[in-house]
Amino acid sequence: MTIEFSGRREVIAAARVAFEAQVNGRDVWCSVSLDALNERFGNSGTSSHDLVGAFEAHRTQIERAATRVLERNGGASVELEPGDFN
Repeated sequence: MTIEFSGRREVIAAARVAFEAQVNGRDVWCSVSLDALNERFGNSGTSSHDLVGAFEAHRTQIERAATRVLERNGGASVELEPGDFN
């Protein structure tokens, strides 16, 4: 399975940061929750700026977690929660 991340990301309803991956050439949206950003990466704000800042500061770890989940679920959309980073 080939997985690449496009670099696109957006805050969704100030509770998740969505980011795009390509799985075998197909666009797939992934997201990481506010809880995961807070618990795993020390984010403490709720503004779009805070969420995107936490996402960008930890993009590599977030994309690695998304890759693991994408490989397990056959390339379906991913919604990362704190437990996905263990």
